[in-house]
Amino acid sequence: MFSPICLRSFLTVIDAGGFTEAARRLNATQSTISGHIKRLEEQAGHRLMERDRGGSVALTLQGRELIGYAREILRLDQEARLRLAGTSLAGLVRIGLPDDFASGRGFTHLLAEFARDHPDARLEVEVGNRDHLLSALDVQRLDHVLTKQDQPAGGEILARRGVVWAGRASATGTVSLVVFPEPCIYRERAIRALEKAGLSWTIAYVSPSLAGILAAVNAGLGLSPLAEDLIEGLAPGIVNRTFPSPGSVDLVLYSRAGQLTRAATGLGDLIRKHYGIAGIREKHDSEHA
Repeated sequence: MFSPICLRSFLTVIDAGGFTEAARRLNATQSTISGHIKRLEEQAGHRLMERDRGGSVALTLQGRELIGYAREILRLDQEARLRLAGTSLAGLVRIGLPDDFASGRGFTHLLAEFARDHPDARLEVEVGNRDHLLSALDVQRLDHVLTKQDQPAGGEILARRGVVWAGRASATGTVSLVVFPEPCIYRERAIRALEKAGLSWTIAYVSPSLAGILAAVNAGLGLSPLAEDLIEGLAPGIVNRTFPSPGSVDLVLYSRAGQLTRAATGLGDLIRKHYGIAGIREKHDSEHA
C-alpha cells in the first residue's frame, strides 16, 4: 500500500517546485522529505523523480502517472477521516485575492484541496486589486482577503518576501518597467527605489495578470519588480541584481469582523498552516519590533 504521508510529500514537492519549499510547507527537514520520496519509490517499484544539483525536480514517466492516483488516494483518505470524525466543514466561505496569489504561491491547489476535502462547504473566490478587495471585506461581502502590503494595519502577517528585479535593463539609461496596474505595492516600491537612486524610468507594459508580467519580462520588454517567490517560469539568469533593492513586502491575511462560518474559519486556519511556523515567527517578530 502507498503511504499517505509519502504521497503527501511527493505531491508537495511537485506543487512547491522543489524539496526546499516542500520541507518549509510541511514543517519538515529536506532529509525527511527525501526519505519519504525514497520510501514511496520502493513502494512503487520505480524511480519517480530526478533531482539535479541546482535543486530542480523532473518527474519520470512513472512519477507523472502517479500524480492523479496520489491526489485521489489522499482525497479519499481525508474525506473518510472527516466523515467518520464528523468534522467536515459546511457553509459559505468567500475569499478575495490579487492575481499574484491566484496565479502563484500554490494557492489554486490549496483552494482546490479545500473544496475536495469539504464537499459541504461552498467556496467563492474573487480576484481583484488590493483596495477593491479590502473595501469588499469592510462591507462584509468577503470573509477573508489575502494581499501584500509594506505597513499592514489590522491584518495578520503570514510571511515576508524580498522583492527582486526580473528582466534585462535597456541600453538607453531609462528603466522600462513591466508592472501591475495601480495600486500595487511592487510598483510603488520599485519607483521609490529608482527615484531614490536618481534613475529615470518609464512604464513600458502594464498587465493585471502575473502570466502577462512574466511573458513580457521573458520577451525583453523591461524590468519588473516581483516578490522572490513569483519568479518561477522566468528565463534562467533573468533576475537582475544591479539595481537598487525594492526591499520586501508582507503577505497579509485580513478576516472580516463578526462570526465566521465553520468553513470560513477552517479555510483561514488552512491558509495559516500553508505558511507554517515561518509565518507565525514573522508575525511575532513584527509585533515586537
